[in-house]
Amino acid sequence: MKIGVIGVGNMGEALVRGIHGAGGHTLLLHDLRADHLRAVASRYNAHPCAAATEVVSEAEVVLLAMKPQQMGAAMASMAAAGRPETLWVSVAAGITLATLAASLGSDRVVRVMPNTPALIGEGMVCFACAPDLPEGERRTVAALLAPLGRVEAVDEAQMDAVTGLSGSGPAYGLLIIEALAEAGVAEGLAAPLALELAAQTLRGTATLALESDDHPALLRQRVTSPGGTTARGLAALEEGGVRAALAAAVRAATARSRELGER
Repeated sequence: MKIGVIGVGNMGEALVRGIHGAGGHTLLLHDLRADHLRAVASRYNAHPCAAATEVVSEAEVVLLAMKPQQMGAAMASMAAAGRPETLWVSVAAGITLATLAASLGSDRVVRVMPNTPALIGEGMVCFACAPDLPEGERRTVAALLAPLGRVEAVDEAQMDAVTGLSGSGPAYGLLIIEALAEAGVAEGLAAPLALELAAQTLRGTATLALESDDHPALLRQRVTSPGGTTARGLAALEEGGVRAALAAAVRAATARSRELGER
């Protein structure tokens, strides 16, 4: 299959890496940065294309990995080069299926929200398809995204909340790791050790939550002895309003995703 990727920044290159690793596909790439484009194409034995329309005219599946603010003008120029059978897959935050369909002149459109752990194959990737997209095409999209991490199909109505939670979520997790490490240093730990403790603790805890059949609340209760150190620490977190702050973060990011889609 010929697959085009337009925009090979961090997320675009992650897509290229995953598709290349799966094998069996011809990759056509375009990026406005000519030197960067050549370097990425060389790393993955892909074909660099000087124009986005060149990619679109040849590829069966076109992955749009540009920033949301770049999408409008880009889609206008690409629509004429597309074919009726072209499958368009967008990873631009907030750009709705209706906007994609209208701008590209096609109802064969898919909206994807990955997150940055996809760069190491540990991402959370959700996608929503146009209502009439055939099941075979949906499976094709899921297979292309699989190397990035866990993949879930969702209704488009959920995509802004997906963006607010998992799309922006890595930044929330990194802020927590940063804060824990700083607190460890304040309590006398060397900075490298404090960072390792914080990051590995969250990594292991996330794996435990994913692999266990029990709800995180039950897992938390099992490691919280009455009157112990963990209970004291959790009480401080609740006093500090951690739940409310995280809920506010998801709410604010979700609202921003909706704003981007209304442009």
